[in-house]
Parts: sequence; C-alpha cells; structure tokens
Amino acid sequence: MTPTSSLKPHIVTLGTAGGPRWWAAADSGERTGIATAVVVGDAFYLVDFGQGAGRRLSQSGLQLKDLRALFITHLHSDHVYDLAGLGIFGLYALTERTENPVRIIGPGNRGELPAVSPRAVVEPQPLAPENPTPGTRQMFEQLMKAHATDLNDRILDSLRPSPLDIFHAEDIQIPAESGYHPNNNPTPDMEPFEVYRDELVTVTAILVEHPPVA
Repeated sequence: MTPTSSLKPHIVTLGTAGGPRWWAAADSGERTGIATAVVVGDAFYLVDFGQGAGRRLSQSGLQLKDLRALFITHLHSDHVYDLAGLGIFGLYALTERTENPVRIIGPGNRGELPAVSPRAVVEPQPLAPENPTPGTRQMFEQLMKAHATDLNDRILDSLRPSPLDIFHAEDIQIPAESGYHPNNNPTPDMEPFEVYRDELVTVTAILVEHPPVA
C-alpha cells in the first residue's frame, strides 16, 4: 500500500442498468450492466460483472492487477454477462497471479429448477436438462471451455497461463442449519455468514428474495 492510500472503503459504480437486454440506440453509449467496485487501499473487489463492465473497469482507472475477488450475487445474465471476458482477457494483466489467483465467489448449483409458471399453456422444456442449474464454478469453467480454441492457442503458442490458473471460481456453501431449499424455503430466517476474508476485508452473505431464486 502506498503512503497516500486510504483503507477507508469507497464505491465505484461501474454499471447500474439491470435486465437481460441490449440497450436501445439512444442510450447504448451510456448504459452499462450491473457491476460495482469496492476499493480498499490499493486493492479492490468486484460485486457482479454485467454487460460492459470490462470497458467501464478500464475507464475507472483501477488496475486489474489489484483485483482481489469477484463476488456474484446471483447468476442471472445481467449480473455475469462480462464474466467470460474477464477470464479470457483478464489473464493478460494477471499473468503473475498463478500463485495467488483471483477468487470468483458466487452461488452454487441450485439442484432444482423453478416451478413452471401457471400461465404456461404448454410446459416449456429447460435448456441443458443434463445440468440445468450450474453454479458459479461450473459456469466459469464451461465459459472457458467454450473458448478453448482461442485459449489453447494462447496457452500453447504464446505460453500464456490458463485462465483456470489465474482465476479460482468457487461456490458459496449455504449453512445446512439454515433450512434453505431452492423452491420450498429460498430465504429462511438466518444470520449472515462469512464467505471471504483477507487482511483488508471480511465479506458476509445472506439469502435475499429475488423470485424465482434467492
């Protein structure tokens, strides 16, 4: 930490626009998907990484090398749209982080699909029925595998590290005693529980209502 750095946290809103959609032409240059940087001293932490967050992060003046962790509140697209970009392009700024990877922390596999809407005339068929609710770890690994052609060229020809060595995606384990169930009891009464700690911050989480998920 430099002598002028303050350990008093402050927020940089990288994007505040929600909803899974492309922005209309009138506001396409202004609206950016949900993403927030929490800055503590020379380090920063991300909360969600929606559409355009990578571009806003580069404009913010924050250095990607100082990123400690990314926390994902839930896996809806407007909160994770730029996650693949972070993994693919972030490795160029984080080649020295193989011994201290950036942690990506978010919900685990829910294990159950939500109930079908009563408005359905014909019951819809889920996408990827063999694994319809992947968690944070599976999602990040699948995104990287989808770009294996490009990434393997970088790894083998350019001797770049794998993004799976630079980033460590992990699922939050909800305390069993909470009584959580993805459909029957998605937001039980509970105390916040710790999901991350380093010498600068302690991060706790709690289940909150966001139908049809917590």
